[in-house]
Amino acid sequence: MLLGTLIYGFINSAILALLAMGFNLTFGISGVANFAYGAVYIFSGFTVWIMLNAAGVPYLFAVIISIFAAGALGILIYYVIIIRIKGMPLSEVMATFGLGLAIMELFRYFNFVGYKYKLPVFFDGSFSIGDVYVDYQRLIIGVIAVCLTLSLY
Repeated sequence: MLLGTLIYGFINSAILALLAMGFNLTFGISGVANFAYGAVYIFSGFTVWIMLNAAGVPYLFAVIISIFAAGALGILIYYVIIIRIKGMPLSEVMATFGLGLAIMELFRYFNFVGYKYKLPVFFDGSFSIGDVYVDYQRLIIGVIAVCLTLSLY
């Protein structure tokens, strides 16, 4: 039980660390604390899900499309909202936080809340560490997170 908690805790922490590094890079480059970053991250995940389930796009292409869609949303947010309030820290925080809430409420409005979302497995199979089974997909996510963390260090 403890080993499973440690392994899956590490993998989930690695995913959250990737999200935090993205937020930190965004803040470091633009100087704006974009509190809508999490909503854009979730938008990217829903884009993958919609591309897979509604459009029937293959998994890898859905991920690539979602990266470009999230980038386009980020550019739109920058040119429509952030550029007008850049240099006013309180306004930046209020506007981006409000925008994040608005994006999340759009998901709620279109009934994206409360469903159990299931994505297809990209890498099939698993292996065991003691009595804990770890699927390859989670292992690869953990390895990628560690590699990206080390590359940013």
